Amino acid sequence: MPTDMQYKDGLRKDKFLNDLVIEAIKKGDIEKALEYLEKDNERIEKALEE
Repeated sequence: MPTDMQYKDGLRKDKFLNDLVIEAIKKGDIEKALEYLEKDNERIEKALEE
């Protein structure tokens, strides 16, 4: 079970990624938004494998 600090760190990473994706979409850069989401999926998959 993650500690409160680990949980908040995960939320900060999620928020940072969300902000990047939102900004890319607002600029009409769908490819960049997709790239950010694919990288985040890789991060999540790696964490789930551990």
